[in-house]
Amino acid sequence: MTEREICIMYREARNQNTQLQVLAELNDVSRNEIIRILVKNGEKLPSRAINQLYKRLDVLEAQISEREKEYKEIVRALNGGEKQDRRTGKNEFYRGNGDNKP
Repeated sequence: MTEREICIMYREARNQNTQLQVLAELNDVSRNEIIRILVKNGEKLPSRAINQLYKRLDVLEAQISEREKEYKEIVRALNGGEKQDRRTGKNEFYRGNGDNKP
């Protein structure tokens, strides 16, 4: 189905929020891909769909933050404390049997 056809089917739908999933299934793409196509083509999305996406972003942001914290803890543990590369100012991460330590 072309982007134009997707937009027409969306616009003509009685329940546009439900139509997002229907179009995704018909085109074998994600719901987010359908939303991308609609936004790109200037279609107005239901506020419910927009709110769902923002709520999902909030959840993902919290998960990323938590995993980032865990990642940094593991790096500190493996390095015996954070060490910075003097040239780049970035944290170094040493792996392996110790052969690659400075």
